Amino acid sequence: MPLTPAEVRATQFSTTRLRAGYDMDEVDAFLDIIEADVAQYADELQRSRDGEAVLRTQCDQIQARLTMAEQRLGEAQEQLAEAGRTPAVALPVEPIVPAELEQHLGENPDAAAVLSVAQQTADEIVRYAQARADGIRASVRSMLDDQKALLDRE
Repeated sequence: MPLTPAEVRATQFSTTRLRAGYDMDEVDAFLDIIEADVAQYADELQRSRDGEAVLRTQCDQIQARLTMAEQRLGEAQEQLAEAGRTPAVALPVEPIVPAELEQHLGENPDAAAVLSVAQQTADEIVRYAQARADGIRASVRSMLDDQKALLDRE
């Protein structure tokens, strides 16, 4: 059981009768307890420092990956803009229909209604996914900032 500072301060050694001073066996036993506690604290401190180094490395790696992902997202959005399309957040209202599908739509009027519902559903899914990705990105950035601030304080 770890020794408390109050216990160290309150420790009283008995004096010897044959000569002035403290009982050497008592002092040695007490010093053995202190040595064990100091060694335990040193080990815990080293483990904490090692853990901190690992967390800092992981934090740096995650921030680098997040930065790369944000850059890729920016590049993809630029490519969409160059291609004349807007990002998934503002999808075009008119669906892009391949020529072979146009033929089937002309033959079956119900197919156009199904395609319209499918396009709307797909648009909603993409908007939801984009919103979730933005939320996750913000959450990860916030967690990383919190972890970095915590590590900086220590």
